[in-house]
Amino acid sequence: IFIFIAQCVNAQIHSIEDWVKKNNISIDSTYGMNSIIGKPEVQIIGFGEASHGQGSFFTHKINSFKWLVENEGFRIFALEAGFAESLVINQYVLYGKGSAKESLTYLNYGVWQIAEFVELIEWMRAYNVNKSAEKRIMFYGFDCQMSKGGVDYIKSVSHIIQYNFRHNELSLLDDLLQLQRTRDRRLAKRIHPLLSNFITSFAKRISDSDQDVTFKRTSLTVLENLRYFCDTERNSENQNSLNRARFMADNVQNILDIEGKNIKMVLSAHNGHISTNPKMKEAGFWLKKKFEGKYYALGYEFNQGKILGFDVVDEEIVFQELTIQPSAKGTLGNLLSIFVGKDCLLDLTDSKPVWFSKSQTISDIMGCYGQRGCMDRYTKTNLSLSYNGIIYIEYTEAAKRMEIIH
Repeated sequence: IFIFIAQCVNAQIHSIEDWVKKNNISIDSTYGMNSIIGKPEVQIIGFGEASHGQGSFFTHKINSFKWLVENEGFRIFALEAGFAESLVINQYVLYGKGSAKESLTYLNYGVWQIAEFVELIEWMRAYNVNKSAEKRIMFYGFDCQMSKGGVDYIKSVSHIIQYNFRHNELSLLDDLLQLQRTRDRRLAKRIHPLLSNFITSFAKRISDSDQDVTFKRTSLTVLENLRYFCDTERNSENQNSLNRARFMADNVQNILDIEGKNIKMVLSAHNGHISTNPKMKEAGFWLKKKFEGKYYALGYEFNQGKILGFDVVDEEIVFQELTIQPSAKGTLGNLLSIFVGKDCLLDLTDSKPVWFSKSQTISDIMGCYGQRGCMDRYTKTNLSLSYNGIIYIEYTEAAKRMEIIH
């Protein structure tokens, strides 16, 4: 029996190896995107990452975005970051207001304060110079975990729509800022009905104003994101994650409503968020349900390399470069290293070995990597249910910290 099982396993591995060697696509000057845009129905590409700290993932997706912009008319880069906070980046990308570093700092999420994103934003700004409005590219966020950007935006446009805040409404906005700092569920529950009333009042003033459609849709989406934020914070951690996933997908639709329903865009987020696996019900699941073949989920895997992790020392966040050892035997990273041994793309949309439709071990490194209790490397998932394709990087370099603005 043992010999028979061993022979079956060996035959299965050979079947996978043959398929991978035959079907892997080299990362050439098109960064593998030519295989994806060969599917004309694809409008939204979800670029994942096995961690937030490996610069090689960002380098690939940024180069891919540039190629898609220049060759296939893609016009939006949307990041796993707050919708309202990212509007500051978009102002720089479109009109040169502020700076790349200042706008990345405003996101209030340290893992995005990296040189790779500075380079992307500067490239987007340079690309837009002397372009007509119809050809300019844009930067958006599709997450909902912050309130500061929304509060700042509402205050900044109140005079445009001639809205005079009541005292209790100003207190509510202060409470929203406190909720971002404390994540106090009791505070979220207390202010939720007050926020709903305020949103109704402010939204009516926006709708009744004589501003253009883009302003109205953007402003209403900012309000909705404050509702999303408060709603996730008032629930249990598990319900919070489920709500966040659905709201992230809602924001993708909101962006299309603002910029045009047929506009082509890429999303950048952790592998887990872009996954279409119905068991997880992450953002990618809701996107696939809504957009079907228009959404292409691209997960990232690697074998070994460097990562930018961080720890909290004396209440200060300290970033540090860490080494990740070669992938464990039998994992996806290990097998691709053996079978291919170089950067490549695997398209999983056509026929493939049954192995890809069973639970397999892949890299899944959380944003807190580097801290005690947050050093896990792997998770298990059904690859066929989770991704349309896999980008494999043999050796990753760590993301590079940008010079911090004080």
